[in-house]
Amino acid sequence: MPCPRGSTPHLPRVPSCLIRPLAASLAALGVLAGLAACTLISIKSPEKPLSTRDMDARILTREATTHFLEASARTTDNILSSETDPVVLEHTLRFELGAIETCREAETQIAPLIGLLDTWALALQLQAFTREGGPGGKLFGTHQAAIRQLTGSYADEAQRLAHQLLTSRELSDYQSFVTDYVRDHPLQDLRFYRPSVPSEWSRQRGTETSLLDQVGTIPQALADTAQRLQIYGDTVPQQTVRRTQLAMRESGYTPSDVRAALARLDDRLERLTAVAEGSPELLRDAEAELRRSLQELIDRLDSSMRTTAGAVHSEREALFADIQQERVALLAALDVQRKELTADAGRIGDQLVRTSGTEVRHLTREVLLLVILLSLVLLGLPFVAGYFVGRARSRLRAS
Repeated sequence: MPCPRGSTPHLPRVPSCLIRPLAASLAALGVLAGLAACTLISIKSPEKPLSTRDMDARILTREATTHFLEASARTTDNILSSETDPVVLEHTLRFELGAIETCREAETQIAPLIGLLDTWALALQLQAFTREGGPGGKLFGTHQAAIRQLTGSYADEAQRLAHQLLTSRELSDYQSFVTDYVRDHPLQDLRFYRPSVPSEWSRQRGTETSLLDQVGTIPQALADTAQRLQIYGDTVPQQTVRRTQLAMRESGYTPSDVRAALARLDDRLERLTAVAEGSPELLRDAEAELRRSLQELIDRLDSSMRTTAGAVHSEREALFADIQQERVALLAALDVQRKELTADAGRIGDQLVRTSGTEVRHLTREVLLLVILLSLVLLGLPFVAGYFVGRARSRLRAS
């Protein structure tokens, strides 16, 4: 070990071989430098568990949306059973279809807090859309109050969840964003077009949230996927029914027409039975009339079935497209993390090489300085001794 600077080193005996001690010192220095550099290495795991607050936000947001969609379905059924105005009926069906699509998109955001933010903004947009003076303030006739109560309850529940789950600082930021978003992007019609909330949030904050950090562990991601599939399984059938009802109304085919057609079919079957029993000669005419009626009914049923099949196909494609997009985003995030880990390993290796080289050069200089000092002492000691001996002899001769 080198002596501290400013102190006089104690010169040991000169070893018989300088190579072995120098090699041992260099090896020891390399080991110490390697141990010191090990503290710089950090292992990054791609799994970052979601916090309890994030899991609560995901569960409670989706539960609130489920209750809203169930209440919306009940309200739509009440309107369909009591309303006769075809315009109001069409608006009601389109409102529920738009609510199902937008609410499902908001509640299935991959980041729990972004899902809460999106749901909160959507609830306030629906409330503003249906209030007096809004674009949808007069679309539902005598049932406008029921629709307003429905959207108002949804908005109140979303705000209650935000106050419950967010810290005071987060609540201030989220509320400011939601207020600006609802003001700048109001819903204009029953198609419920709205810009992406995650994109707007990232654009305003100037940073992008890491997707991988919001996935959670593998069990959490699998549970989220199962829940998403359950959400689609619960909403797609209802959405398909409403699309079918809307398509039938647009084509002029109402439920009363179905009941009337079935009643006519029963009457014709009874007439056919009576004719067959009393007058076989008229059986052919009745059979032809029955065929025409059955063909008409079958044609309408075929049209409805094609509409329903098309709606199911569209929903299935949308579901697989969403799953594919999330899979691609997850793989991209994993690739980014892998590149960052590789870059960190390269930086650590470069730093280790530089540190080891610096320490080796420092030790080499000290060893060479020590060797030079030893050489000077060993070579100069005989001359100094000869000088003092010569002076002593000169004094003895002079005396």
